[in-house]
Amino acid sequence: MYLRNFTFRENAGQQIEWLIDNVSLGEITLIVGRNSSGKTRTLNAVSDLVSMLRGRGTSATGPVSYDLKFRNGEHFMRYELEYDQETIRMERLHVGEEMVLERGREGTGVIRYEAAPGSIFLEFEIPHDQLACYAKRDRLQHPFIEVVHGWAVSMRRFDFSGDLGKSRYALKSTFDPREIDWSITTNSLVPVITVAEEEHPGFRDKLLQDMQQIGYDLEDFGIMHFSERFGNSGQDRYTIYTIETDLDKKVTQRDMSQGMFRAFSVLAQINYYMLCRHKGVIIIDDIGEGLDFSRAKQLVQVLISKAGESGLQLIMSTNDSFIMNAVDIKNWAVLMREGHKISLYNYENSREIFEEFKFTGLNNFDFYASEFFRSGLKDEEKGEDPEE
Repeated sequence: MYLRNFTFRENAGQQIEWLIDNVSLGEITLIVGRNSSGKTRTLNAVSDLVSMLRGRGTSATGPVSYDLKFRNGEHFMRYELEYDQETIRMERLHVGEEMVLERGREGTGVIRYEAAPGSIFLEFEIPHDQLACYAKRDRLQHPFIEVVHGWAVSMRRFDFSGDLGKSRYALKSTFDPREIDWSITTNSLVPVITVAEEEHPGFRDKLLQDMQQIGYDLEDFGIMHFSERFGNSGQDRYTIYTIETDLDKKVTQRDMSQGMFRAFSVLAQINYYMLCRHKGVIIIDDIGEGLDFSRAKQLVQVLISKAGESGLQLIMSTNDSFIMNAVDIKNWAVLMREGHKISLYNYENSREIFEEFKFTGLNNFDFYASEFFRSGLKDEEKGEDPEE
């Protein structure tokens, strides 16, 4: 299921209001914009909703509203939500043109029942602070809710400028997959590598191939036991190591460069995700941060290729010119912030301007730096007489 469009508003009518207006997303989307233009805030809005749909709460501090549209195969779904001070004020879910769930601030509502023939609606009452799209999950009675919940559970968010597990180790080397929360992408990689290799024999070759494709000539990787003699803890731990071609040495995650480890972490987790046949959304904020321009571009190209092959929705953000030049502007979403409002320009809502840019001979970064996406060529640049 793909998230096609969403609008998000926080603290409506207040001095600290934020509005992310009518953001449309494709199967591959590169969100670009200046610092403080709203890239991370836009991704956080999606992540916060996912957290609520998983039953984990949200970081929002004031009144919030969402309006999201999904594509699920040949069908479309729309989800609307308003909440304030831990009270759900309104929640609606549509499948196509039909409303299948509606509830109000008291927790009362109606929901379509599908375990029997015909279209039957049942009344319900749940706590005022719980989402119906979490509390009313039932594969037989309300399968449409399971579709929305499945989208939330399958989402993976990577903050590429962050740690991504580099400073985290494991206290054991055997794991039951059921004990691991795969949605947390900042935990130790030891469980990921261990389980992935046990379940999928091709995992190792795929990860080595990907790392080599982005310029890291790895010969092997694995898990090793080590003890930090001079650390505060004398407890033994397990760590990831890599071996580079022509370097007869195991390099642990502590000594790997930050950029190399970030790439390794993202590719390891995404390869396992794909081998498990998940088809959800992958979000990567600040993609390529800490990598040289060549490796950053190659990483983006590898990720786009993987997403296309597996049917994933891939949403990345950047303000790096080299990455912008590596991604077709048809896959761009340019954010502009004016005061509290964040607006988006992309091929869907500004097609004429995006097509016009092809004839300028400029590179992709110029499209962004010159703000061509806002107005295109001026009349005088087109050779037209504005008086005519």
